[in-house]
Amino acid sequence: MTQTTQLLRPVAEVLRAPRMLEGEGFEVSRPIPGPGYESVGPFIMLDQFGPVEYGPGEAKGAPEHPHFGFETLTYLLEGRGLHRDSIGNVSTTGPGEAQWMRAGRGIVHDEGADEELKRKGGRSHGVQLWINLPRANKEAEPAYRAISRDMIPEMQVGDAHVRLLAGSLLGKEGPVTTFAKPWLAHVNLPAGGKTLLDVPGGIDLGAYVLLGAGKFGAEAREASAGELVRFGSGVGAVAIEASEALDVLVLGGPGLDAPILRYGPFVASSREQLLKAVRDYQTGKMGLIDFSQPAPGSKAAAPA
Repeated sequence: MTQTTQLLRPVAEVLRAPRMLEGEGFEVSRPIPGPGYESVGPFIMLDQFGPVEYGPGEAKGAPEHPHFGFETLTYLLEGRGLHRDSIGNVSTTGPGEAQWMRAGRGIVHDEGADEELKRKGGRSHGVQLWINLPRANKEAEPAYRAISRDMIPEMQVGDAHVRLLAGSLLGKEGPVTTFAKPWLAHVNLPAGGKTLLDVPGGIDLGAYVLLGAGKFGAEAREASAGELVRFGSGVGAVAIEASEALDVLVLGGPGLDAPILRYGPFVASSREQLLKAVRDYQTGKMGLIDFSQPAPGSKAAAPA
């Protein structure tokens, strides 16, 4: 492995993610936010769902609900998801794919397993991240984008296989580009493997272990599945060594530019903005979902 820099990011702390129920009752691990911190860079929430094996008819989701003031990024490792929203999008997401949605001034969406996974059962595993919108962009127009596997750059960095979802690395750019300038990579290492990621300097940075265990940072701090590594400030490469086969998300970006006021699925910069978002949803200004649209790949969507 070629070392790209002599300076390594230090580790500030390692925290265990609490587990809780979401949506129709599926369990998530939520390392962000946590005690004493609202975010890691612009990422104001991270939920890991699964890995879980569903039987026929058991798969759960998050039925129709609103969002305001941020963006969601859902990244699937196993299973298939179905998305519908109030601006007319209907799409499915498979393993290694992602979906990005800007709520902005307000959107309603419905998310969960696709029809086949609901009917037959199977494995489900993935993450959903919330990316804060800066104060000036809180009420941007809602938008949606499906991100296929071939849109995500892949590279070998030391012993690691890296998929870059947002930001820059080794001359490549991730497909998620937005106001908050997030940086996000999915890193996979075999047992005993090592890597140095030359991440941008001056950004807040963390690493969340999805599966396995490893050592992180200049101090080689140990962390295992369900734990968040928060790195110290400054510049330097992120050092990772896998104690066992390791799946980890490395994420961060510039810090927040305004206070966060949360009320369930609404994230505002002021009390007035938060109250307006609630009123807009209650009065129907965020729109309605057209559930009559067939899902991609369904029999109803097939040409006659």
